[in-house]
Amino acid sequence: MSASLTARTEEKYSFRMAKGTQRSLPVAAAGLSFADNDYLGLSRHPCVMEAAIRSIREAGTGARAARHLAGPCPEHSRLEQSLASWKRTEGALVFASGYQTPLGVIPSLIGPGDTVLLEKNAHACLFDGARLSGARLRLFKRNDPESLAEGLTFSQKISPGAKILIVAETLHSMDGDFLDLTTLVSLKNSFGAWLLLDEAHANGIIGPAGAGWAAEQNLEESVDIQMGTLGKALGSSGGFVAARASVIDHLLNEARTFLFGTAPAPAAMAAAGEALAILRQGEGQRLRETLQNNIRLFSRNTTATTHGPIQPLILKTNKVVLAARDFLRSLGIDVAAIRPPTVPTGTARLRISLSARHSSGDMRRLTEALARLPVT
Repeated sequence: MSASLTARTEEKYSFRMAKGTQRSLPVAAAGLSFADNDYLGLSRHPCVMEAAIRSIREAGTGARAARHLAGPCPEHSRLEQSLASWKRTEGALVFASGYQTPLGVIPSLIGPGDTVLLEKNAHACLFDGARLSGARLRLFKRNDPESLAEGLTFSQKISPGAKILIVAETLHSMDGDFLDLTTLVSLKNSFGAWLLLDEAHANGIIGPAGAGWAAEQNLEESVDIQMGTLGKALGSSGGFVAARASVIDHLLNEARTFLFGTAPAPAAMAAAGEALAILRQGEGQRLRETLQNNIRLFSRNTTATTHGPIQPLILKTNKVVLAARDFLRSLGIDVAAIRPPTVPTGTARLRISLSARHSSGDMRRLTEALARLPVT
């Protein structure tokens, strides 16, 4: 290895250590996890696991190739039909991962001369997709109509006639708050912009049949593209978009992460399809009610101010949040310590992720441990 490359990586390591941002992969689970996004516990549902096992027996473990090369796969097609029905759109398209989805979708819709209006603290995959497009990137503050209106006005003025794509998360992945979608849609319509709505964390947990925040607000028709993941409430892996048939056909032909990326494994699609079927039935409603009960339990016993499964506890400094995480691990509880650059400097936090699989005893154990944190 080149000496200069070694020196460079060691320099970066020293910088991260000094800042408290050095990361490493955990080697053992703490026991009780409040760190993942399996909001309804469907990844371990017997029917979901059995669907994946059946698919492996029939189709094997691999994904073979990109879908244009590998030929038809019933699991992909069935899931896309179900997703479109669930989202009340004409079509849907699955991608190998949630992260790869906007990396293919955004650059296929807009390019140089156009503008992406993106929430200031949006997920990294949305930033990366916007940058890959070559379009002008302008940020707006979440749930701040004045900031969004200013961005729309500026974008329309600087490039009259150019396309404007607004990109926003319905349930924020780190702050845990819900989007003021009604106001955003009103502004989007006033300026003739397009809207890509990331429902990754809202899908499954809210709305009729768990169809997400746009469905809860009865605004699906006002959203141009709904984006989601199969790796959270749906208990599997992969990403997807749902939209009009003409948009799906366009993405099938133009989204590079779909065209050139290996398809998701059939077993993952079968698992997601079974999870989606559960979501849309009575059991899914019961799981959502259990999750909501856990959210209420948490709120009653803490100072929580958000109303979803993502509960941030802001501890400000990297040193303090790491000490808090390690204290909880010593009690057998796993909670993620989130530090910059994932969140803004000065907002390091514990990200507590609640699930329907957590019992009342689990919830009590968590809140009692949080009350004992030596750093709060």
